[in-house]
Amino acid sequence: MHAYLQSEKSMHNLNKEQLYRKLNEGIIEERLRAFYINLNKNKPLIKACGGISSVVPQLKGKHICVLAAGPSLQRSYRVLRKFQHRQEIALIAVDMAFLPLYRQGIVPKYVISCETLPVDFFGDAETKNIHLIAFSCMSALNVRKWKGPVHFFNWMVSGKPFDDLWDEAGRELGAIATGNLVTTQAVALALGCQPASIFIAGNDLAFGKNYYTRGTVSHIARLRIVHRFFTIEAAEEELIRKSRHYEIVRAGHKYYTNHQFFAAKEWLEDLLSKKTVPVYDASEPGISGKFVEKINPDEYFAQFDRRPQRRRK
Repeated sequence: MHAYLQSEKSMHNLNKEQLYRKLNEGIIEERLRAFYINLNKNKPLIKACGGISSVVPQLKGKHICVLAAGPSLQRSYRVLRKFQHRQEIALIAVDMAFLPLYRQGIVPKYVISCETLPVDFFGDAETKNIHLIAFSCMSALNVRKWKGPVHFFNWMVSGKPFDDLWDEAGRELGAIATGNLVTTQAVALALGCQPASIFIAGNDLAFGKNYYTRGTVSHIARLRIVHRFFTIEAAEEELIRKSRHYEIVRAGHKYYTNHQFFAAKEWLEDLLSKKTVPVYDASEPGISGKFVEKINPDEYFAQFDRRPQRRRK
């Protein structure tokens, strides 16, 4: 193991509060100015659209599918296409996963984003019938580009300078707990809506051979730099090599992850240790099986198959 790597097992005694605090401090150092710029530009839409209070009853009692942008998302495409229109199912896609899903014929009813930079997550997709669940300080350019309903939220983080931000945005918007990734916010939102169950896909939180699923803006950006002597495989390997901060071993398979993904994994596992609804995870490696039921997508969606079963003779 490289000297800078630490295993998941060796990190069990880490000071998690310190880990989360450092990530929050890092976000502030990098993006505080962008937060205020975006918030000021978003204020007219915030006033017109309001917060997330109307989303909660829409999701109550649903089987909520949280769809993230890890490579394992591709394993869910077939069943998501088949069952996406069922009334008892609600798909929430994170921003980076939206276009790969959309181009596969999968149109989530909800997309959640907290990206403060104007990354083109939405492309030319038709969004007029899709709800955007938007962080109050997210990219104003992306918010204005959205054609469907928008619901704003703040983060459930207190202290300076966050308190000033939420006061300016409006506390009435509602707040969602965050582990510093948009997927953690999607899971926290789902848990707060009294769902029938939660299914998570693509929330890999570590890397094997690929970093994100094909078709994401990150994957497309790497395709632009490849050539005959620098393949896409080499580009992926270079990115993963630079992000090797921790080592995770699951069922004999070795994965690597970075500080942000590892902190999000720990945060989610803490959150899900207190869950009161069934949570299933089809991500690889994703959340530990100690906190969720690991499942493949076909197994989870089999409960929605209404075709009559053939009688055995």
